[in-house]
Amino acid sequence: MTWSVALLRLALMFYLLGFLMTFVPALGGPRRTLRVIPWLAGAGALAHTAALVALGFALHRCPINSLPEILSLMAWAAVLVYLVTFWRAGLEVLHIIILPLVLVILMVSGLLPKETIPVGPAMSPALKPLHFTVIVLAMAALTITFAASLIYLVVDRALKSKRQARFFLRLPSLETCDSVGQISLLWAFPLMTLGIITGALLSVAIHNTFWTWQRQETLAVLGWCILGIVVVARLGWGWRGRRAALVTILGFAAVMLRMLWIP
Repeated sequence: MTWSVALLRLALMFYLLGFLMTFVPALGGPRRTLRVIPWLAGAGALAHTAALVALGFALHRCPINSLPEILSLMAWAAVLVYLVTFWRAGLEVLHIIILPLVLVILMVSGLLPKETIPVGPAMSPALKPLHFTVIVLAMAALTITFAASLIYLVVDRALKSKRQARFFLRLPSLETCDSVGQISLLWAFPLMTLGIITGALLSVAIHNTFWTWQRQETLAVLGWCILGIVVVARLGWGWRGRRAALVTILGFAAVMLRMLWIP
């Protein structure tokens, strides 16, 4: 194992830990855990920097001659820009999307050497249950998010039309729908991210590549991106109500289409 591979493994570990820590306060944990995230991201960026330098020495050139190398540099630069922005402006919400985006880019775009995460056919039986369990849990939480968003739109339309039917009076309040939708989304999004990562590992075991870019996989990443935008918009820009519900339903539709896709 080369130094560049070992350092890249270390960077991935720090990025993943930082991403998981992001959701601790949002799910009821202590808010002080947010203070650790920039340090984890910084440690990941430091290891990533060392990995790029080691790769450059191994190749005897600057590692920017191929698309994977350029994208790896872009992911590294995104983390650095996030760190600078965080320390200057204190925008905590950025790491909710930057860290998982870097992880997904590195995993699904074929940037990582296969030996970075050694996964062989023998690991496929163990990876499949883990991958499917994470996906099932993510879809369960996302279904609640979809239902809450849809009910929000129904109640909102009923209130605006001033209908007094008893059916609408039995529905929950707009605040309740919005709150349930946000909480369930904050569970679904990290689980979806882990599902994409475990899916990439499973792809290595079966197809010898992190991502095959079939239509189903593209739909999964598209849905993940849409839901990531909703998470950032809710926590960072204060999105609430109808707009958040509509975009959430769009993301759910992309993910559900991927689940129902028959090749």
